[in-house]
Amino acid sequence: MSTKILIIDDHRIVRDGIKLYLDNDPEYEVVAEGNSGYDALNLVRQQDVDLVLMDINMEKMDGIEATKKLMEEDPELKVIALTMHNDYQHIKAMMDAGAGGYLLKNCDESELKHAVRSVMDDDIYYSKEVAQTVMNNLAKKKAKSRSEALATPLTPREKEVYKLIMEEYSNQEIADQLFISVRTVEVHKRNLLEKTGAKNTTGLVLYAVKNELF
Repeated sequence: MSTKILIIDDHRIVRDGIKLYLDNDPEYEVVAEGNSGYDALNLVRQQDVDLVLMDINMEKMDGIEATKKLMEEDPELKVIALTMHNDYQHIKAMMDAGAGGYLLKNCDESELKHAVRSVMDDDIYYSKEVAQTVMNNLAKKKAKSRSEALATPLTPREKEVYKLIMEEYSNQEIADQLFISVRTVEVHKRNLLEKTGAKNTTGLVLYAVKNELF
């Protein structure tokens, strides 16, 4: 079954470029496109959509506000930011809103498809430049207070799994790296969600960033 994708960007040339990457691949189906956050809300209500590729700066309603509203209406919907912005404020705002990935518009076809597959598998995806921006931001916070203590400390294995999640490994890649089953990885992820209070993989990453766990 193909992944049904909605493209939201206020530049037609960008939308056309993305469609060129996806249209000839049976794994993906572009079901609709729009040029504002309002379009995103209306089209998701009208169409069967699995994932939204969302620009940030748009008139009427930007991608951050649109993502928040989409997540409130359907927490299972997947959103990937696709933008030129590579600053920490925009990255954090989109991830806080509920986006499961953050791509820069200079990405190629291979990276775009890899990001879509990762997010559809409930993993998180950052472009390498975006991941570097996040890490650089953390490095500047040397004077911050200590991270919140977890009510139940993480086990050594949970810490290993958590670190690989932060490094954008998929469940299968974590399993291969640690010589454990995918099912065991999923159990560790559930334990991490419970201990941190996060709702999903995106929440785990945000928790680690906020509390400087790694």
